[in-house]
Amino acid sequence: MNQSFPNKETPLAKELLIWLLIASSLALVNWFINYQPYPEDPYSSLKLLIVHLAYSYFVFLHILILIAIFRTLFWNRLKTASRIVQESTGLVFAFIGFALGLFNMQWFADYAHSFMFPQQSINFSISDSLIYWLGTFVAIGIIGIFAVSYYTMRLNLKASYRIHLERVRLQGELDTARKMQMGIMPSQAPDLPGVDIAGICLPATEVGGDYFDYFQKNGSNSELGITVADVSGKGMSAAMTAVMVSGMLHAEAARELKTGEMLSRINGPLFKKTDRRMFTTLLFGILNMKKMRFTFTNAGQLPPLLLRDETITELKAEGPRLPVGITRKVNYTSETIPLKPGDRLLIYTDGVNEAMNQNREQFGDPRLIEAFSETADIQSAEEALTSIQSKVGYFTGSEPQHDDITMVYILIGHAADI
Repeated sequence: MNQSFPNKETPLAKELLIWLLIASSLALVNWFINYQPYPEDPYSSLKLLIVHLAYSYFVFLHILILIAIFRTLFWNRLKTASRIVQESTGLVFAFIGFALGLFNMQWFADYAHSFMFPQQSINFSISDSLIYWLGTFVAIGIIGIFAVSYYTMRLNLKASYRIHLERVRLQGELDTARKMQMGIMPSQAPDLPGVDIAGICLPATEVGGDYFDYFQKNGSNSELGITVADVSGKGMSAAMTAVMVSGMLHAEAARELKTGEMLSRINGPLFKKTDRRMFTTLLFGILNMKKMRFTFTNAGQLPPLLLRDETITELKAEGPRLPVGITRKVNYTSETIPLKPGDRLLIYTDGVNEAMNQNREQFGDPRLIEAFSETADIQSAEEALTSIQSKVGYFTGSEPQHDDITMVYILIGHAADI
């Protein structure tokens, strides 16, 4: 799960407040340095502090107006520029405001001073202390940029920490969903005499919508239910739907219904409980080793492959092929094929043949058929499945997996082994 941290900016109101605090601090410094109270006025110290605050606020008002103009008119154009360009451009506007403030101070200083001290007058001139005022501006710029940058950094750190906590929470939920999804799949092959079976499910993300499962009847050593499903989409919703489909199939499997009837029964509840944009392609089959046959219903899943006597055949079923849950009512039918010793079945999802390499080429049906045919001499279902998986992996190389990959490989032995 990739999620980039935000790059927040200090709000204009917050930035103006920072500059106001800087103005107040500099007024206090100037008042302390130039502290010369008038003996005849007992309140002259307080009045002089007010005068210095007025001076500072007056100059800063010009700076703030220019900064506001800069942020309003030019900031969006400079967002993609480097930090140095942004800061230097802001300083230029701040300096223009500072210069305008000093120019207007030549009349404001006398006005503010005479307002607080009617009997006294001053003659303010920029040229008298130009170096002092330039130094003051440099101090203002350094302090202001540092303060705004520090506040912006804090905003970004807080936002980053919130995203980190959200990421940890979501990762915990994904881990739980993954455990639930992997928990519905068998951890080992079923113990069924006369058949060797192996399955694998490789989600493309933390959790996916593919799964496979086995259903072995209590007390039966000749029949095995097999399902391979692919829920549309990925992530939490697909995984939860897969868990729900698995539970419904287990409940219906206990009724000893035909495969078509089972899928018809779960279709209605799935249609009601799932989003209309979500559906499940599903193949459910029953392997009967006593009668040496495989009965299955295919609800939108890819046709299984049968390898017999060096010939590969697609097992296509008659009747509706609609995925379960996509429409309100579907009457699914069953298809039965006879089996022979040495037959090999491969049930798989589209993540196998649609696996892509770096050139955006798909693994495709011809490569899959070739990989399946090359397992004819392998006497272990698990080794045969590993062989196909390795060929898919070699083809895709370093390209990330785009879809869930699920396969079930069935190697038929002799009925006499039961």
